Amino acid sequence: MQALKTFFVDGDTPMNWRDVAVMLAAIAVPPLIGVMLFGRIGAVAFVAALPAHIAARDAGLQPAVVVTLVTGMAGMLVLGEPSLALPVAAALAAMTSIACQHGFAMPCLRALFIWTIFTGPILPTEDLSGLFLIYLVAMGWSLGVTLIFFEVSELTRAERSSRTYSAAFGAALGVGLVISIWVGRHFFGEHGFWFPLTFVVLWLPPFGELFSRTAKRTVGTIIGTAISLVIALWIKLPWVSGVMGALALALAFRLLPRSYVFFTACLTVTVLEALSLVSDLDHLATERITTMFAAAVMTGLLGLLTFGALRVLHPEAFRELMETAPYD
Repeated sequence: MQALKTFFVDGDTPMNWRDVAVMLAAIAVPPLIGVMLFGRIGAVAFVAALPAHIAARDAGLQPAVVVTLVTGMAGMLVLGEPSLALPVAAALAAMTSIACQHGFAMPCLRALFIWTIFTGPILPTEDLSGLFLIYLVAMGWSLGVTLIFFEVSELTRAERSSRTYSAAFGAALGVGLVISIWVGRHFFGEHGFWFPLTFVVLWLPPFGELFSRTAKRTVGTIIGTAISLVIALWIKLPWVSGVMGALALALAFRLLPRSYVFFTACLTVTVLEALSLVSDLDHLATERITTMFAAAVMTGLLGLLTFGALRVLHPEAFRELMETAPYD
């Protein structure tokens, strides 16, 4: 019973409501305004606002600006020429590996999993200039809100990681990212970006928690998908779906420090309710569950190969990989 409780409740206190409100103002308001004013193209505001706010909180204003700009430019490159998605993914993984060695992995990793949205056809590509302009405005809004409410961290970086650790971390990240993007594009349709996005989230250090984190995210995704399907059975009004998604997002932020399972469940509800406004929910639910299981299997196999190779070839790097995170 204690093990079950620990699985579902793995943190201490929930996030205070002030911080939840600031995160919603910085992250949720830009896409809401963007979609209201510009339609589907305005959704790119979320892709800018999330990494900008979180990077500013984690590492400071300057890293946040650099990481968000690089993410946006790499995204526009892939939207303009989709065939470049795989080499761009490999290049971004290499950059993240270098950032890991110098103690700036976390802002890059969080921006990287958001960047995977650009690898799918969900964002319109008819006006890339307008798309990037909205991206820049949303980034500015998010950073401005973070500054106004004194949420910006001092320019900080985590302890440097060894070259072997960083190389192994980056190589596995690059291989998994390239494979997941290719598979997502060829087998999971319009929302195939869920595959690489889930992989990057699961591949976050410390790797000693890789398999437990994968299990928690899988369970949370199933719970969130079930909740969304139940909501769909009873509620048919689009605006109600939007409200439910917003409430679930606030609850997700609130629960993040307390329970990774229920954070994932609430976030799944938010994503599915938002996408259900333009897609069939039954189809979305099937895709979400399928990509989650596929990413979990691939991440587990890649983790076993990486861990095994390092344990034999470089035991010290293996211990570092299992025990530390490059952003602690």
